[in-house]
Amino acid sequence: MHNKIVLKKNKLKKNKNDIIILYGPPWYGASQMSKHHFAKFQSINRNVLYIEAPINPLSLITRTKIALSSLKAFLIRPNKVQDKLWIASYFYLLPYRGSKFFFGARWVNKLNQWFVGKFLFKDVQKLKLNNPIIFVGGAHGYDLLHLFKENFIIYHCSDDYTFVPSFPDTFSNLEQDLFKKCNVVITTAEELTNAKSHFNSNIFTVPNGADIEFFLSTQNDDILIDNQIKKFDSPVIGYIGSVFDWLNKPWIKKAAEKYRDWNFVFIGPIETDILELENIQNIHFFGPREYKSLPKYLKGFSVATIPFIFNKVTLRASPIKFYEYLASGIPIVSSNLPDLKFFKNFAFLVDDYDSYEKALYDAVHNDNSDFKKKRMQISKKYSWDSRFKIIDQIIDDNL
Repeated sequence: MHNKIVLKKNKLKKNKNDIIILYGPPWYGASQMSKHHFAKFQSINRNVLYIEAPINPLSLITRTKIALSSLKAFLIRPNKVQDKLWIASYFYLLPYRGSKFFFGARWVNKLNQWFVGKFLFKDVQKLKLNNPIIFVGGAHGYDLLHLFKENFIIYHCSDDYTFVPSFPDTFSNLEQDLFKKCNVVITTAEELTNAKSHFNSNIFTVPNGADIEFFLSTQNDDILIDNQIKKFDSPVIGYIGSVFDWLNKPWIKKAAEKYRDWNFVFIGPIETDILELENIQNIHFFGPREYKSLPKYLKGFSVATIPFIFNKVTLRASPIKFYEYLASGIPIVSSNLPDLKFFKNFAFLVDDYDSYEKALYDAVHNDNSDFKKKRMQISKKYSWDSRFKIIDQIIDDNL
């Protein structure tokens, strides 16, 4: 069993420890993930150094735009983006991936972190951070923790990357070492906590949330449907997020062939092979869009969907997009993930293709304004602020 969290009304402590977030997604990327929101929340009362996940030479080929942006950011680090919040970007000497006998060996990660550490240590000294809490967002950072022997260390485990094929063979052992090193572990889903609790008993579950006020704006009168969506006359089934391996491509293909007059729209970076889908006339891949524009797309969706396959990654996930969809008011059809079991009265949660097909039809034809209001109302319980106050309580109780 994992630890229970009891919220208390504590007065704001003076001289709060600062925070180093090690590592997070690119600060200016198309998606705004939990680490972005956590950094902004914490910077209200603490100094925060947000360190982007470093690029490597291969990134210049696979993610050219992001890699060039990161190299530029490296030259001006640490870059102050708002009061009490700095961004730093570094790079690795080698790609850490593949077989343990080649670039997936532990020594590759150690070499990379040694190189990052040469710059990071100077940046931390420059900012004069107050006994910073090390908030580890990626297990790769384990080999940097020797720089912070006296610091409080938290691992924020947001997905089970040990089952992601693109991660190196040795990642599982690396993550296990990190679990043992940390003072506290926070996961984003009960299933993830259950899977990892034998590595560290001081483990807590704090699910993901969303920028609720931002996505509630979807239904504001001044939000106009984006022209890319507006051109469609028939229902639009929409998805926002990375187009990755865990999308259930057979479901999507069969649904698009069943409902040929509908349009299936995917907004986000494409990180998997979509050959079997991209030539289907009513499936559209728009690529990533600016975060601030997302309500304009959501407003044009007839249904927002999360058609995930069921595997050890997705069954242990807390999809941020679900809470964003909920706040937008749009009907939701999602794979029946354990983290979403509470929402069976607010969304269609499905276990197989037949129920997915039927749920799409019902969501398009049977939704109404009352259901929309209920979704938007319940979403207010799941703001990032409410999630991060729980994390603050865990920090206060364990420091």
